[in-house]
Amino acid sequence: MLKTDIAYEPRRFFLGSADKVKREVISGYVQSFDGTHIWFRKTYPVKKKAKGIPPLVLANGIGTTIRYWRYVEDYISRITEVVVWDYRGHGRSMQPKTDDLSMTACAKDMKAVCDAAEINSAVFGGFSMGVQVILEFFRLYPAMVKGLIPALGPYEHPAKYFLDFPLSELILKITAKLVLRNPKRAQKIWSSLMTTSFAFRLGKSVGILSERLFFLNPLLAHVDDFTEYFENLRKMRIEVFFKMALSAQEHSAEDVLDKINVPTLAIIGENDIFTPKYVMLRMSQRIKNSEVLILPKGSHGGLVEYAELVCLRIEKFLKEHFVSE
Repeated sequence: MLKTDIAYEPRRFFLGSADKVKREVISGYVQSFDGTHIWFRKTYPVKKKAKGIPPLVLANGIGTTIRYWRYVEDYISRITEVVVWDYRGHGRSMQPKTDDLSMTACAKDMKAVCDAAEINSAVFGGFSMGVQVILEFFRLYPAMVKGLIPALGPYEHPAKYFLDFPLSELILKITAKLVLRNPKRAQKIWSSLMTTSFAFRLGKSVGILSERLFFLNPLLAHVDDFTEYFENLRKMRIEVFFKMALSAQEHSAEDVLDKINVPTLAIIGENDIFTPKYVMLRMSQRIKNSEVLILPKGSHGGLVEYAELVCLRIEKFLKEHFVSE
């Protein structure tokens, strides 16, 4: 069942200007291909001023919810429809009905969300693992894709690039094997470690030593932007996380890159330890009509560290490529 609300709240937007755009918000669950119920939200202006801009559908990173896209959702929903959703086993979505936690399953979930939101074509943005999801979506449903916004994520085998450490892939496989052998015990350890206070103290301590040694830049990020993130990690089933991580590690969309012929904006963190800058630059060079935004000293949390810049650049991208007279 879908819930519809009128969202009209004159407020001080984070960019410093009063936001007085009247929006409609539709949220609810859709049943995906294997019976898993996926939660989504569609927000759009009641009166659309810019003609021709397609909807923006956003995919998250593994272990995250829509939180990382909240600034983009708030800002871009002034000019067009924005759809956010939670992966199976994440946030408000239900646990998967099957063992399928592949990138293909996630892409099919996103197709089910688009169908429920009555979206036939859109620009698709993906953060972190979401880059693999939107590339897989392009493979499956190319006619639906008007544009792509890959942000802070690789096109294949994510552990291969983590910290540029040769043993990262092996460490992931060993850790996953230990976790799946005794998930109840692993869950207790996981839940005790995934707290905002612990993670942020660690981040600030490491950040003093080097801005390149933590997944977020503690000098640019604010603790409020990550509270919900760590709370979601603490609550989610650890076996879902690691099974999906293994699926992402097995996945590659390298063969898709040369086939992409739609406007593409790659958002890159200069100090991203999960997806080094050269990985996204390599991907961007393979994609026709590709543009690049590099976030100076930006980490894997660049979407919130540079929220204003990201929002303005996405707006510029959409208006330059899609606004019709």
